[in-house]
Amino acid sequence: MGLEISLNRNREACAPKTRTCVNSATNNLPPIRFHSVHGENIRITSDGAIARRVESFCKGITFSNRPIRVNERVYLKFVDISSNWSGAVRFGFTNNDPNTCRNNLPKYACPDLRNRPGNWAKALAERLAQRDSTLYFYYNEEGEVHYNIDGEDKGVFFSDMQISPQMWAIIDVYGNTCALELVDPRSNSGNVRTRDMNHLVSQLSNSSISRENREPLPQIYCNVALNPILFHRTKGCNVRLTNDRCIAERNSSHYCQGYVFTQRPLNLEEKLVFQILQTDGLYTGSLAFGLTTCNPSSINGNDLPEDAHQLLERPEYWVIIKDVATAPVAGDELAVKICDNGEVKLYKNRQPPTTLMHVDQTQKLYAFFDLYGSTIKIKLLGTIIDIHNMSQSQLNHILPGYQPLRLLSETSSSNLSVCLPLKDKSNCASQHGSESNSNAINLGECTVCYEKPINSVLYICGHMCMCYECAFKQWKGTGGGQCPICRAMIQDVIRTYVS
Repeated sequence: MGLEISLNRNREACAPKTRTCVNSATNNLPPIRFHSVHGENIRITSDGAIARRVESFCKGITFSNRPIRVNERVYLKFVDISSNWSGAVRFGFTNNDPNTCRNNLPKYACPDLRNRPGNWAKALAERLAQRDSTLYFYYNEEGEVHYNIDGEDKGVFFSDMQISPQMWAIIDVYGNTCALELVDPRSNSGNVRTRDMNHLVSQLSNSSISRENREPLPQIYCNVALNPILFHRTKGCNVRLTNDRCIAERNSSHYCQGYVFTQRPLNLEEKLVFQILQTDGLYTGSLAFGLTTCNPSSINGNDLPEDAHQLLERPEYWVIIKDVATAPVAGDELAVKICDNGEVKLYKNRQPPTTLMHVDQTQKLYAFFDLYGSTIKIKLLGTIIDIHNMSQSQLNHILPGYQPLRLLSETSSSNLSVCLPLKDKSNCASQHGSESNSNAINLGECTVCYEKPINSVLYICGHMCMCYECAFKQWKGTGGGQCPICRAMIQDVIRTYVS
């Protein structure tokens, strides 16, 4: 939490130069076309580029005409969509040569073909299969199949696929998906119309930038110095995290298993600030929030239940509230705080806080979310500890080593003074009474640089004697990682905020 995390990491990680590397090893391969082996209701046209189902809603299984390499993308355009059926295209991969099943194809890829050894496929959500939309999918060395719709990365489609030296694509032209076209982003000629191809390349080249621009930016907390906090690596099976573990996104093909946890327990009076980045009105229900004593490291993400209320049956301490923010929408800025008396408050945009629940505040509590229903994507903005109006007992809860300046001067052999910053030095006495008041909070400068105000807490001893920059250097740099007052080892540096 002492690390400064750049908000530009996502942009750098998704820059166009990086994105083009996925197919860099496959640029010399021939275009992908449909195989001559296919279901009896399929007609292949345009030199193998278009597969059209001419009857019924099934018997539309097709394959790629050659093996697909690791990380090689298969691009599909939705040419013809119907409303007479239900369901949409199924796709995946097989390590079986399509020629071996020329006269033995089942009606359906899912579950019939998938139940045969060496075949992996899954259905695309029907709402994502729109006319003229472009889908691409690929598999990686870990056996994960990823997919993308119209330049928007949708994450892992399915995993646990067994990789073989030769893997053919499976494409089942099913249900309301009536015709698909295999497109080659390297060429503007042949069966791919120039106008369509330029549109496709534009979408792919600007996908991450467009997605970044579509995501709302913080307004309420934009100028607030927040302490970074990350999501824990443990998560639900339908969630993916960005590399910096600040953003969590649920696979939009699923409505549940969107669990994410904070990397560490929350302190009392510490406000956890997050923002809703994406919602989907097609689902009912929304974000759930809870607290638990269970260390996420001890949890297998695949064992988490579909219904968050089933977590209450676990032996650890769990509390949860569903639909916590009354159907939040993209752009909403939310915060939760565990008060000194065990009250858990919710802050939504600029509205007055509401009480969610009461918890056992004597326990170390991890926060967790279930990105359920309409809530697709959230971002952790950081945490705030507002110490300005705290009583001595509250300070003792979150800063166990904190002592007022008067007491510190009597008990410490060090000449360093520990002071907490105030808004205005001149009216310190009028705001907090005489120096004999045991709750007095004194203004002070960093005891290292003597220039900046004290605005950091050393964890776990709780001493406050340095600015954030010097405290971080003391932790990671020349200070040997020890508190200069009590010589306790520093485990983290928390930036403080005075409202």
